[in-house]
Amino acid sequence: MPWANGINFSNVSSMDLNFDGKKDIVVFDRSNNNGTGFFRCFINVGNAGETKYKYDPFLTYYFPPCRDWAVLLDYDGDGKEDLFTSVSSLGMKVYKNTSTPQSSLSFSLVSDLVYSDYDPTSGVDTSNLYVSSIGVPGIADVDNDGDLDVLTFSSGGAFIQFHKNLSMETYGNKSALKFEYTDNCWGKLAESMCMVNLNYCNENSVSVQNQNGEAKTYHAGACLTCLDSDGDQDQDIILGDISCSTVQYIHNGGNGVNAPLFTDTTKLYPSAAQQIKLNSFPCTYYVDVNDDGKKDLIATPNVATSENYQSIWYYENVSATNTVNFQFRKKNFLQDEMIEVGQNSFPVLFDYNADGKKDLLIGTHGYYIGNSLRASLTLYENIGTPTQPTFSLITRDFANLTSQNLSYALPAVGDIDNDGDVDICIGTSNGIVHWLEKTANGNFVFHNNPFNFITNSAIAAPQLFDLDKDGKLDLLIGTQNGRISFYKNVSTNATPSFSLITNFLGNVDVKGDIFVYGLYGYATPHFFNDGSETKLLVGSVDGRIFYYDVADINSAFSLITDKLNNYNEGVQTTVWYEDIDGDNKRDLFMGNAAGGLSFFSAKSNIVGVEGLNVESLKFKVYPNPVEEILNVELNMMNGKTEAEIKITDILGNTVIQHSTFNISNSIDVSELEKGIYFITVKTSNFSCTKKFVKK
Repeated sequence: MPWANGINFSNVSSMDLNFDGKKDIVVFDRSNNNGTGFFRCFINVGNAGETKYKYDPFLTYYFPPCRDWAVLLDYDGDGKEDLFTSVSSLGMKVYKNTSTPQSSLSFSLVSDLVYSDYDPTSGVDTSNLYVSSIGVPGIADVDNDGDLDVLTFSSGGAFIQFHKNLSMETYGNKSALKFEYTDNCWGKLAESMCMVNLNYCNENSVSVQNQNGEAKTYHAGACLTCLDSDGDQDQDIILGDISCSTVQYIHNGGNGVNAPLFTDTTKLYPSAAQQIKLNSFPCTYYVDVNDDGKKDLIATPNVATSENYQSIWYYENVSATNTVNFQFRKKNFLQDEMIEVGQNSFPVLFDYNADGKKDLLIGTHGYYIGNSLRASLTLYENIGTPTQPTFSLITRDFANLTSQNLSYALPAVGDIDNDGDVDICIGTSNGIVHWLEKTANGNFVFHNNPFNFITNSAIAAPQLFDLDKDGKLDLLIGTQNGRISFYKNVSTNATPSFSLITNFLGNVDVKGDIFVYGLYGYATPHFFNDGSETKLLVGSVDGRIFYYDVADINSAFSLITDKLNNYNEGVQTTVWYEDIDGDNKRDLFMGNAAGGLSFFSAKSNIVGVEGLNVESLKFKVYPNPVEEILNVELNMMNGKTEAEIKITDILGNTVIQHSTFNISNSIDVSELEKGIYFITVKTSNFSCTKKFVKK
């Protein structure tokens, strides 16, 4: 799974994505600090007892947009996991899994904000069920009545609230999300600053005291994992806290499910020798990883300031009974099979050893090593052939760059001193561009700020490209504000020199939604020549790839599309577009904030700047050919957006047209003449056309 995009800090769930009877793995990765996240889907292709998965890149596009946290659990008992995720109003929303074996993966919004009755004894006081956006609530059948309840810390943060689901009591089934607040100190514990006080409930206290009598500050977020670790039919807890480096196991020794009482706690979990200990905010997930019918334990960090390229710790449950016995297996589950360079990835291709084959060099914000991020360059050598590339990891610290203690390392390659070999420029977070000069003996010498400039916006993303076609490589630098600076190469000898022409080249600006990303854009340019014409691809903060025609470098560039092929492989996208296999067609490499890469081959029909629109994967038409009823699945719908469906014949005449809010639609085409027709679906932000045959 080399091109599985990397994983930073994530929520891990299991569900059967392809209806083959085996649980697959879904990772929701919140790959940077703005809360936006992306789903990574891993199909179980192993036998029982194996951990063997295959990455499916396109299933990502079937999930609705989520932020902060997202977990999959079956709330309505139909055997399909539904989606619980955070909302900005300090609560959660729920999407029902509407997938069928005959259709693609799909979800339908059933509650845009889950409510709970906070005063069930003396009246009705219904408001949003409070869930912090920073942590992850405990969602489980806490009282063993068949429906899913919710455990969450109060807004103060010290006590666990129990929100009982009344679906079974009210309707006799699991289909509803009807909650009431029934316990404000569930299990009689108080937690703050990585300390747990057992048998402690004081609703009126504003603080909890530690052993020295000092007031402790309430935490801002926590993760709760529910599991019956000893098979006694009540829920024990694994607690992770934003201010802690370890989790705490808290044993429920209460008298039945309706009288929870925590009686013991330990941070040495699952054992002293195999303790879960991450730099910051570890969270756990109880899922069956190896398909043996027993749920295992996954531990991941829930913030960016922690492990990144080894951030999925896998503990196998080897118990032979209905208890748990977690044994550590690896720190990089799934990640060990993918290109993973920590936080952010910035790929370039160049022939580093002059063997005629293009190698892969990846810059990064940093590997998490020794309690800090260390920016470096990772080299994968092409050990294949010019037409059949094969990449092998050579080093995670090319040219010993970590010794320079840089923040970010964004590479650009080219011969800037005209000595016949390829040099490397390194952009950094402070706007400085350094130079790794390749010398005659093949070594690289680091030059600190040799060009004597600092970009006007931080995080310099350079590219070396002859923009003005004078035979010398210029510096084009994308910056954090979403723009591109143009530094003209004004060298007159072997010493490179650059002069600023503009900080707003071509009027390019790739900022994202200001309410999500602020004023950031994280422009990462990739200019390329298409015959005699110059084109530009630009990665951006929200994951889109912008595509421009560069007709005049002194004028505004012409925007062709701000959603190249509707690809979105993760926030802070970077791009490299070059032929890697000698077929004279450019292939597409994309990096992202999670530190991995995706790859789109020109041999595929989904690649390049003129390939198949990936958004069409969200729009399914069947059967095709059709005789009577045409089924139209609109998997991008959320239940609130109106879509227009229009069918035209080969002459462009509209033969059927109507509007819908539904995901599943059935259209009677029995009266149409036999032949070829086109069906177009349009919403305010979506348009796609497909062909079908009426027989």
